[in-house]
Parts: sequence; structure tokens; C-alpha cells
Amino acid sequence: MTLPPPVKRAIAAVLAVPPRRQYPPRALILPHPRLCQAMPDDDLPPLPPAPKLLPWLLAIGILANLLPIWTVTWLPMGDLFGHVQLMDIVLRYSDPATTYKAAYLLPRSLDPNTLSLWFARAVPGMGALTAARALLSAYVIGLPLSLAWLARTWRRSPFLALLSLPLTWNALVNIGFLNYIIALPVLFCVLALARRYAESGRWQRGVGLALLLMLLFFCHVIAFLIGMGMAVFVLLWHGEGWQRLTRLWVVLAAAPVGGQWVWRKFVALEATAEGRTFGTHSGDLGLWFLKRKELVDQLYEWSLQYFRDGVDRKMAWAALLLWLALLAIGLFARLRGTVKGQLQWRDRSLELMTVLCAIAYFHLPSHMNEMAIITERVVMQVILMATLWPQLEFTAWRRWLLAPMMVLAVGYAWTVRQEFRRFERVEIGGLPEAMRDLPAKSRFCYVLNERDNQTTYMGAVWHVPRAIFALQHGGLVDDSFAVRPYTPVQYRPGAMPTPLIGAFWDNPHLFDYDTVLVREAALPVYAEMSPYLKRIWHQGHFWLYRVVPGDRAHVHVASAGGDGGTGEFSDCARGLALNGLIVQQKDDIVRSLTPLCGELKGRAGQAAAPPAPDGRPRPAQVAKPAAEDDDAKKTGRRLGTRAADAEDVRLRCPADTFVVGITGRAGLFVDALGILCAPIPWIGDERRLASSRVVGGPGGTPFTETCKLGEVAVGAQGAFGEVADQAGIACVEWSKW
Repeated sequence: MTLPPPVKRAIAAVLAVPPRRQYPPRALILPHPRLCQAMPDDDLPPLPPAPKLLPWLLAIGILANLLPIWTVTWLPMGDLFGHVQLMDIVLRYSDPATTYKAAYLLPRSLDPNTLSLWFARAVPGMGALTAARALLSAYVIGLPLSLAWLARTWRRSPFLALLSLPLTWNALVNIGFLNYIIALPVLFCVLALARRYAESGRWQRGVGLALLLMLLFFCHVIAFLIGMGMAVFVLLWHGEGWQRLTRLWVVLAAAPVGGQWVWRKFVALEATAEGRTFGTHSGDLGLWFLKRKELVDQLYEWSLQYFRDGVDRKMAWAALLLWLALLAIGLFARLRGTVKGQLQWRDRSLELMTVLCAIAYFHLPSHMNEMAIITERVVMQVILMATLWPQLEFTAWRRWLLAPMMVLAVGYAWTVRQEFRRFERVEIGGLPEAMRDLPAKSRFCYVLNERDNQTTYMGAVWHVPRAIFALQHGGLVDDSFAVRPYTPVQYRPGAMPTPLIGAFWDNPHLFDYDTVLVREAALPVYAEMSPYLKRIWHQGHFWLYRVVPGDRAHVHVASAGGDGGTGEFSDCARGLALNGLIVQQKDDIVRSLTPLCGELKGRAGQAAAPPAPDGRPRPAQVAKPAAEDDDAKKTGRRLGTRAADAEDVRLRCPADTFVVGITGRAGLFVDALGILCAPIPWIGDERRLASSRVVGGPGGTPFTETCKLGEVAVGAQGAFGEVADQAGIACVEWSKW
């Protein structure tokens, strides 16, 4: 079957595979001891000149994109202010007005993701917030300029870089991946310089390429790995003969900075203050692959999704239609033969790299141990590289195509500014002013019960309050990127705080903090009822409380068990002390605890039951439910969740005695538990202790924990999930309760 001539011409125009050499060879093989001599750059085909109109259009678009950054203080970028907090730690590390030096460790070796941390120190007096804006400005300026250079290097019209201006505000910016987005312009410069070096062989360009790759490592480690792979591809694809291999030295020169980090994190298993490492001793990297359908469904989520009112989606459709129009016009011009010159087959490497990155998106892992969102970062890179696909010159009437490109760029930048201002006004409001009077160097906790906001996606208020507190007071906050093993700044051993989750008002770690900020739409009723929290400010979805330890200030804890679960506590009311526990057990493991409280007043100094004849503690009674006939016995809140078909055992102290200790068996969980009772005040005489039966199974190792002399248990606490990971009692001097 013979195709009609017009069809043949169309197919040939699409494929456009010209002869391999359209310009003079880059190297001459000479009969000389020097086997190869590179030709000067003048013998290579020159890059197309930059249009005179381009700098003006780029300047207008860049200035429009800088407006949202410098006219709004608290930008809606989820992780951005986590980076601001780390930058403030580095900037004011030795400042005595902060707690940073006592709580954190600065990077001591070649670590990735450190460019943003040290940037603030480059200009004295800049400040962490200004430094973050400056880095965002570098991204806004560098993205279109690097794509313009990449377009010229691949012999495309640099006007296509204007398409990237509205794409500057993408999902990666919304999430606040500061280190990764500032790496994107560097990555595109790596690709452009790699091709120029592959074609010319000038050693100066090779050195520059190696330095750019190292810079990419200090921007972001994932961008560094992507850049290394793509640089190898470009050098092999655009090289000639054996020089394809010899010019790979630039990659080898940059590899050691990444290799030492891989050795420390994946081979030597360098631990953090929390004990976590990237790898495990069994060699498991914790790779997590999403299904293809999930990856397809979340393409837009990881590319251009930003605002909840859908303005980002309208921009995306407009940009897509404009890109398709440019693609079609370029194809039509080639079919008519009006395009000057033809692209070489190796100039198709840009399209090939884009396709390979798209394929990688569906095959790379989305999670690796403590580092999540790996392959999802590639999506925006694919879109930005695809903007350079159209092959047309903006000459004659095609110059008018620049008008819709600029309208889209400038118009969307203004819309972004309005959205940012609305976010700051509605979502943040007067929070910075309300937090300004909090104590300096104090401890601050942010409980995010409402994770979304009404302006953007990705929970953009995640780190803003913590950054406000750090910048204003230099204190310790409940959550920081320092807890992550890939973050250069780490907590000092023992300095890492415990975040409050769940029923934070009943969490024993509540008293680790001086102030608690709650984000919740409705009134936090239980927090309002807590005697340990006093509300000092409220606006919108923010509720600010001061922690009032009161009698709890004198409490110390005697506990046993593992490190899992969520902390909980339940104290007896003032004047009551613990005189029993309801222990729920199932499958030989303690599941939950319920404190039983009795009147403390008037019981001090009363005689206890005499010890057993052999001197050992006399067993306490295990009262049956029917025996509960005293209104003075108060039942506290259950700690943990009730398990179905579990057995409740009521342990109660003898008359006129109270709990002063616990005993049992524990390992990772609490396997068995009993109580130790004594008259008040307890002076440490073990003969006056009365022990209950121990409820549970034979697992774990034996333990006994008691209050200090003169103390009595006034509540129960521990850490609970499906089982009791940890159980204990809260002890205090009986005269202070």
C-alpha cells in the first residue's frame, strides 16, 4: 500500500531525522601523539541570538511574580516556615537570647539541603524571613532565565520560557519545598551547560558543570541525583566517539560529595537524636511504590494544584491550550517548509529526556524510609521541560502570540498575590501580634486539629505559628524538621520535645510546654474544662492557652514499659488520692487503666494493716464490683481504649491506705500490672506495703516502681494505643495535694 504524497510529507516533517552531521565535526583524528584535538567553538553552529524583545518581556513577568513574595509576609507554603525556623536556628545559634545552642546541633560535614541554611549568614542582618524571601526570589528569577538558556542551547525559541512564568506557582511551591524549588533553575542550567560542554569539550565548561552539580547537591539531594543522571545522558548523547566517556569526568568529580552522604546515612546508618536512620541493619530501605492508577490520579495534585477556588485549574487549562496552539503552529510551519533550518536528530534529546522522566514517575518509589515524596517531584520538571517542545520562530505575525503568553503570566501573578493576601488576612489574622507577648526562650506547642485551610491545599498553616514563635522568642517548639534524619540540623540527645496529639489536655507531656496554640473551628471544650489550661487569646480558628501546672508542678512519674503509644494522664481531684485501679487485660497484655480515687483528708497517720508474720507485704483485697458501696470512691477517666471481650479487674487498696507504687512485668508493652499500697505518710517501710494481685500475663521482665518517701499517688498515666505501651502513677507530696 502506497501512502499519498501529502501524508508522506507530514510523517517526514514530524519525524524530521536529518543527516547525523549537519555541521563540521567537533574533533579531527590526527596522525600525532595527541590522538584528538578539539575544534574551537567558532567551528560549531552558533546558538540563535537572543531576541531584543525577550529581556523586556522576561523582566515584566519576573517583576509580576516577585510581587506576591515581597508584599505578603506569611506566604501560604506548607513547609516553607519549617525551613525558616531552621534558618533562624543557624543564624542565631550562639545568641544567648535563644535556646538554640542547648537544643540543636548544626551540620558538621558535607550535608545536602544546606544552601538555604547558610544563605542567611551571607548578608549580616538579613534575618531568616528575609533570607527565605530572597531564596524564593532567586527561584522566581532563575526559573525562566534557565529555561531560556536551555531553549537556546537546544535551538528552540527562548520566547518559550515565557510559558514558565505562570507555572512558577505550582504544587511544589504550595507544599513549601524550598530546597527543591531553588534547585530547579540550577538543574536546567546543568542540562544547558552539559550540552555545550559535550559539543565543545572546553575544560572551563567541564569545571563549571562539575561545580554546578555540587551546588545542586547542597540545594537538594534528590535534584542532585536527577541532575547527575541527566548530565550523563546529555554527555553521552551529544558527545563524539570516545570523548563521550572521557568527558564523564565532570560527573565523577561531583560524585564524592554525594557518596560520603550515602555512606553515612545508608551504610554507616548514622542515627539521629530519635534513634532513626535511613537504612536498617537488615538492609531494608523501606521502598514504597504507588499503583499506576494512583499516580495518574494525582498528576495534577503534584503539578499545578494550589488554590481551593479553582483559579489554578483555569490557569492550567489556559496554559495547556496555548501550548497546544504553539505546538500546532510550529508543526504547520514545518509542513509548509517555512522553518529556517531543521533540528538535528540529537536535538530531540529534550523530548526524549522529558519522556524518560515521565516514565520514571511511574516506576520510581514514592517513599523510602523517612524520605517521602520522591517520584512526585519529577512531575513539575516534566511539565517545565515540555514547555520547550514547540518548534517555531516568533517572527512576523507570530509575534502576536506573545500577547496571550504575557497576559497569562502577568494576570495570574496578580491573582496569586490576591490569593496570598486573602490567606494572610483570613487564615493568619492577628496571630503574630497575639504571640508577641509570650515569654522569650519559653516552650511552645502547636496542636493542629484542623489541618486544612480555606484558601489553599496541602495544609499551608502547618509550620507558620512555630516559625512566628521562633522568630519572635527563640524558644523551643514541639515540632521541627530537626527530627527528620535527612535534615542537616538535628536535636541534641535528650533535647527533642514530645508533640501533643489526640487529647492533648490529658497528655502528661502537656506540662513540658508553657504555651499551647490550638487550631480548631469549634471551641475546644475539654481544653476549656481543663484546670491546667487558661485561654489567653482567640481569633478565628486559633485558640491560645497558657499552661498552668498548679498542683501538677510538684508531680513526678513512676512508670514502666516501652516507648510507643500516645501519652495520657488522669489525675484525682484536689483532696483525693489514688486508692485503686481498674486494669483491663486481654491476651495476657494490659489494655487500659482506670484510676479509682478516695478521700485523702483525715487519713494521714492512721495505722495500716500489720505485716504478714513472715515480714512480706500483706496482699491487698481484690474487691468485686458489688463491693463498691462508698461514694467517696471516685472513678477517673479511662486511659487507653476499651478492647472487646477484655476482662476488667478492680484492684483496691485496704482501708486507710493509698497507692504508693506499681509492680508487674513489662517489655515493649505492659504485660502485667499490680498496685502497692501503704498508709500516709509513707516513709519507705516495705513491711507496711500491701500488694495487690498482678493482672496480666507472664511476658516481659519484672519491675517495681514506687513514689518517693512522703509521697502518694494522685493519678494514673502512661502511653496507650491498642495496648498499654507504658503505665505509671503520678506521685506528689501528700501535704501539697
